[in-house]
Amino acid sequence: MPGVGKTTVARSIFVRARENHPSSLVAWVPVRKDLQEEMILGQMLEYLDSHAAGMTDIDPILSHLKPMLENKKILLILDGLWNEEHARGLKEFICHLPRCFATARISVVITTSNKEVASLMMDAIPWHKYELQKLSDEDCWLIMEDNVLRSPNRTSIEDPQLLLIGKDIAKQCGGLPLVAAVFGKHLGAHIGVNEWSAIRDNKSWRASHRWEILSQLQKSYDHLPPHLKKCFSFCSIFPKNCKISRDELVQHWMANGFLSKSNDSKSDKEEDVGNNYFNDLVSNYLLEAMDMDECGNIKFCKMHDEVHNLALLSAKYETYIWPDAYPVEESVRHMRVQSDQNLQAVPEGIAQRLHSLFLDVNVSHMMPKKFRSLQSLKLAAADANDLESALGRLKYYMKYLDISGSAIERLPKSVTKLYNLQTLRFTDCNSLETLPSGIENLVGLRHIYFDDERHVPSSIGKLTSLQTLPLFVLELVPQSEAREARLEDKGELIKLQFVWSENRANSDKDMVVLEGLQPHSNLKSLTIKKYRGGNCPSWMMNLEQLVKLKLIDCDECGDISCLELLPKLEVLNTKAMPNVKRIGRMSYHQSSSMASSSPGGGQLIKPFPALRKLKLSNMKQLEEWTGAQGMVVFPCLQELHIQDCPELKTWWASSSEGGGEPILPFPDLKKLTLSNKTKLEIMLYTLWEDGSASPSLSILGIQSCPNLQAIPIGLSNLTSLDINNCPKLMGYAQEGSPEWSSICHTPSIRINGQIVRSKRSSFFKVPFGDSSGYEDSD
Repeated sequence: MPGVGKTTVARSIFVRARENHPSSLVAWVPVRKDLQEEMILGQMLEYLDSHAAGMTDIDPILSHLKPMLENKKILLILDGLWNEEHARGLKEFICHLPRCFATARISVVITTSNKEVASLMMDAIPWHKYELQKLSDEDCWLIMEDNVLRSPNRTSIEDPQLLLIGKDIAKQCGGLPLVAAVFGKHLGAHIGVNEWSAIRDNKSWRASHRWEILSQLQKSYDHLPPHLKKCFSFCSIFPKNCKISRDELVQHWMANGFLSKSNDSKSDKEEDVGNNYFNDLVSNYLLEAMDMDECGNIKFCKMHDEVHNLALLSAKYETYIWPDAYPVEESVRHMRVQSDQNLQAVPEGIAQRLHSLFLDVNVSHMMPKKFRSLQSLKLAAADANDLESALGRLKYYMKYLDISGSAIERLPKSVTKLYNLQTLRFTDCNSLETLPSGIENLVGLRHIYFDDERHVPSSIGKLTSLQTLPLFVLELVPQSEAREARLEDKGELIKLQFVWSENRANSDKDMVVLEGLQPHSNLKSLTIKKYRGGNCPSWMMNLEQLVKLKLIDCDECGDISCLELLPKLEVLNTKAMPNVKRIGRMSYHQSSSMASSSPGGGQLIKPFPALRKLKLSNMKQLEEWTGAQGMVVFPCLQELHIQDCPELKTWWASSSEGGGEPILPFPDLKKLTLSNKTKLEIMLYTLWEDGSASPSLSILGIQSCPNLQAIPIGLSNLTSLDINNCPKLMGYAQEGSPEWSSICHTPSIRINGQIVRSKRSSFFKVPFGDSSGYEDSD
């Protein structure tokens, strides 16, 4: 992100290259919007021959450069590449350089704050990408200390109070060396404890010097297209240091009309457009990803404090946060009230033009009663009367309503007349008793969020536009009544959970009811808990778009073979299913017969063709996994977690039918964790005795495997090794042993809870004139 030190690192490379290779061409070119290849080559020529300065035509520039660069080393640094379209042109130029200067050895360094630019450049050129991370508080202090000591008459910082205050200030840097340098420079101008304490505690002092930081961050904002600037500025309505839900943010953008389909968009859905906008802001480091789901999608994001300041600055005339120092402008369209301190009534003329209103305190009675343009309303504190009057004239405008966390006891009838409402949220509303009749009138409702089974809307089947439904209560009913939910008609519904009550006297109809709750084949995420049917529902194998599946506490279910042929299943989590004894044998024979019986024969159907993450826990009777002869199993698996499977004896041994060579399991495995496997010796030894495990494995964890004698050899990509309670693997903890030599390249090693090796991020080093990339050093 801006301010993390990309230009500083590039400058260090530039200086070092000039010092160590004085006879070579080392050129620094700041990237501008109008930068063309003749301008870059002209600067290279000017460095070698000052008399050639000012040449603008590319042909004479090349005729001068070619003889001067024969057998030369060239280092070209392009600093600050932002725009993707610009990057495409520069990529063509860089690809053309080796043809222009055939005998030269060329290295190129590019800095960018745009991940898409980095990906674009790496498409056609063998680049090595290095993403600078934010610094620790201790490293921020070291930068501050260095800047303090650079000031006149300061040779040391000996006062322990100053050290303590300085390190407190370092915590306010948020990991950005740019911020640390600004703080350190101004601390160096002061020498006393009182002055440093004032700097630490005085927000206005920091604000007065913020322009130095914002001027750097502003570059990232300036390069955004107009539609992203509007979405980024809206983020200022959220408080600093808060977790922002990705879905909530996109839904606010959607309610305010910020989302428009581009010509190259693959989807007409506003949610997809919003997700693309969100990803663009993450790519530009203006939003930081936080929590991720099992599919790798970002669930929450945050903003660095200084980036939030930039958002406030960019939204100054459209977003107002109370209490704040500047007056309310007539141009304000979005408002958040965080406190009722000294709050005066908002002028009615401004209130009538508001598009978004967030109330963190119960001050709605102080607001004008007529909102004419309000499209997004978020109330953390409200009562029914306030809400009734606030919603009175908004039935054609309101698109987003959130009363989560409020003490409201009833939802007013006027909510059922918000005909254009897209999102309705009422989670954590413990006092809310029932919903009003008529919710089915909200035919445009796309997302509904609640966490109490009492709040399931009646006539839910009529809400045909729903894409989000957190839970659905339907128990001990005939199949015909279950079908009335019409889940198979809800093609926009992508995530669904079925949860049965834990203590039930009669569970013999579970399978019948679940059969009647067949969802649309577009479903992407499904969770089933406490289901007591003997088998998975027959419609499970029809979920061709399913990406994530959880089966939890399904005590009676013993056959899950239908899951293995789901074409897009990436994440599978099964827990507490004591009747499952084996995985694989039935479906592989079925898939083999399917392939052989198909017209013209064909290849075998691969089980779990897209599975990326698998977790098996508390599977008390699971004995074996077996595969058909010659079949590649789990071709895309990256993470494997096994816990509390005491009867597991065979781990993916191939079927002996037909003879032949054993199959190679998990060819693309990247992460493996084994836990509490007392009977694992056979399967592990079969898998690993010849060292044939996947060379792509990067994370390996083994726990409580007392009979395991070795881990795979040749794991060149292993980055983390964790061994616990495995007495026969203790040789891996002894430096100099044969076992140690097979893992000594691994940066992070922990054995029995003790850190044997831990490497911090390596210093970035470019081997000048060598295309092999960068090297790691401690």
